[in-house]
Amino acid sequence: MAGRAVRLACARHLRDLERQGTSEFPYRWEPDRAADLFRFFPNFLTLDEPDASGRSQPFELLAWLKFGFGSLEGWIDAQGHLRFQQAYFETAKGSCKTPTAAGYALYRFVGQDRSAIENYVLGVNSDQANYLYQFAKRMAERSDDLHDLLDIGEYNMAWVERNSFFRPLTSEGRSLDNKRVFTAIIEELHEHPTPTIPEKMRLGIKGQTDALIIELTNSGDDKTSVCWAHHDYSLKVLEGTVQDDRWFAYVCQLDVCEVCRGKGATQPNEGCQDCDDWTDARVWPKANPAIPELPQLIEYTQGLVQQAQNQPSMLARVKRLNFCIWTQSHTIWIPADKWEVCKQTPPSPQAGIPCAAMFDMSLKHDLTACVIAQRIDDAPEAAPTEIEIHDNDAGQSVTRKWSINYRIRLTPYFWLPEETLLERVKNERIPFDVWARAGFLRVTPGPVIDHHQIAEEFVTEIAPKFRPQRVGYDAYNATEFAVGLRDRAKFTVVEVPQGRKMSEYIKLFFSLVLMKRIEQDGNPVLAWCIGNAEPKYDRYENVWLEKPSQTKRIDGAICAIGSTSQVIGLPRPRTKTRGARIWTPQGFKRMTGHEETPSHAPA
Repeated sequence: MAGRAVRLACARHLRDLERQGTSEFPYRWEPDRAADLFRFFPNFLTLDEPDASGRSQPFELLAWLKFGFGSLEGWIDAQGHLRFQQAYFETAKGSCKTPTAAGYALYRFVGQDRSAIENYVLGVNSDQANYLYQFAKRMAERSDDLHDLLDIGEYNMAWVERNSFFRPLTSEGRSLDNKRVFTAIIEELHEHPTPTIPEKMRLGIKGQTDALIIELTNSGDDKTSVCWAHHDYSLKVLEGTVQDDRWFAYVCQLDVCEVCRGKGATQPNEGCQDCDDWTDARVWPKANPAIPELPQLIEYTQGLVQQAQNQPSMLARVKRLNFCIWTQSHTIWIPADKWEVCKQTPPSPQAGIPCAAMFDMSLKHDLTACVIAQRIDDAPEAAPTEIEIHDNDAGQSVTRKWSINYRIRLTPYFWLPEETLLERVKNERIPFDVWARAGFLRVTPGPVIDHHQIAEEFVTEIAPKFRPQRVGYDAYNATEFAVGLRDRAKFTVVEVPQGRKMSEYIKLFFSLVLMKRIEQDGNPVLAWCIGNAEPKYDRYENVWLEKPSQTKRIDGAICAIGSTSQVIGLPRPRTKTRGARIWTPQGFKRMTGHEETPSHAPA
């Protein structure tokens, strides 16, 4: 019982066995090297948990760990050095990867005939880095051989005669530069906010033979993180779309059915009976490969499933950490699948219909957004859909009824400074460069955003296509910009209040999405902003949107709501009719006898 990515890893191993030693694949498999590792664990290391008699239990490697760490040790190149330089392990909690990595670090420390070895275990903070080191420390102290060989301290283990050491390390308060890395084990990669530690360790292994970086992680919640980048890269290596013979990957996942996979799904669809169900115990070994050999994990996992089903606040965390399902840690305002359903092939701009624009201007380096909203009214004879919006007005709960007889078509535009774009791609792991090349994101020259260029593009290029009757703006950092549009370009500009004052329109926009009354053109920058938006509520049921982190922007979401709030209040366009009409006290009538709205009647 194994997921697709694990089956691909096994198939890769078998395929490499067939082509080993060829001109296209200069690596070979040495099973004796792997066997030496397998013997080291039970001969020198013991588990923390004693057996029934109170004696320490020998550390016997589980099958999946033999495959993973045996692959790292057994594959070598033509010169006899390790084939793999980097390894990525993504499994559920409780799969024994951390204590095994600690034991492997000890093997790398004492099992090499070389001096000046630097072994590190790294985390985002000292507690996380020290967690794995403490496993190694306790095992070394329980081993007579290792205890006599090594100088074992609370935060450093040294082989003095060989001038070698093994220690925990973080980026807190000390430099990661100038390290001569032989082994680097990076704990909980999904919790790393930046790629700093992996990148520094990668630089540290240059010129070192047999150097190795091992990344241990659960599934994460941020698809702009270094963890997601390495998860995605690992899958591409296993699938063969990226050729990297020096990258080892072991990725545990539940399986998607072929129909959903054909539609682009990468994780099980809970509405599909053919996809793996995370509550089904039969598929749990796909996420936690230790379960077949440690049956006590079944009862533990059953308890987690029950808690998650009874406590929705635990649901995302349990899915992510225990079933290898990538989730979003923040509260989702509009689910991605609901937004995707609103995607429409963008039509040509339509003149003569109600239209409004909304700007959210950045100060210097951030994203600037503009969203055009067009209102496409239903036919006059169509019955409107009545909805209720519960909100708060001056501390009093109110219920307002809305008659929905229109669709809102959104067309977004985004800008970033050109000179900072690539730096942000590197630091924030957000594909601004890809979006720019595809035309979804525009750039302004220089290191800071150019408001004058944005105004020029809006006045001369964007506005003539749509002819917005109103231009809304967030007053923060945009007053001068709005005054320029009003005085020089003669637009009707409107300051759109933010925060709790937008509560009713945030709720209305959400309802329009669920009713599929929003049409969006598939712009990935807008989808990213919508996915980042986190709703916050006060005790009066007011709602506002916040970004969950500094690098996750919601400007596009704010503009989509703001432009919608402005366009829904614009009057309906007058209906033009042809043919002779006669005047009656009831208004104009066509010659056929059908009444028409009097020209003097309010829209």
